[in-house]
Amino acid sequence: METSLAGRVANLARACIPFAVSLFLVLAAMLPYGLPKSSLAAPVLALISVYYWSVFRPELMPAGAAFLLGLMVDVLSGGPPGLNALVLILVHWAASGQRRALAGKSFAVGWLGYLLIAAGAAVVNWFFASLFHTTAIGSVPLIVSHAIGTAAYPLVAIFLARMQPLTRMG
Repeated sequence: METSLAGRVANLARACIPFAVSLFLVLAAMLPYGLPKSSLAAPVLALISVYYWSVFRPELMPAGAAFLLGLMVDVLSGGPPGLNALVLILVHWAASGQRRALAGKSFAVGWLGYLLIAAGAAVVNWFFASLFHTTAIGSVPLIVSHAIGTAAYPLVAIFLARMQPLTRMG
């Protein structure tokens, strides 16, 4: 490991790649594409990214980074304040806790892990959103969002896997 200032700065920059890439995905999802409800992809992409990095490089996606990313999704999407922050902290906790069962296994096992953790996140999201709005909100949007996330996971995971070598410390 380099001890020069330049080496330390380079290592810090590499360590920031997971958060920066996650933020990029969220911001890209928030752009106005002219599609109805296209900004709903931001929480899904944040969830996939936090799950992925929490399994494969948890030291580069600490709980604080997941929380900050969730707060940014909350602010940008206009959703209940703190809801995505809470959900992403729970996703980080669940994915990090299942790291041994998921890391180094087949892609299908990782995808199944995402499917299960994201389903739990959808339930938590529904519960707290219902509390926030003081009424049981419709579950269809969350089911659709979960289905979209499950379908998008392979593409996003491949993209994140291609980013992973950039995080190797020099």
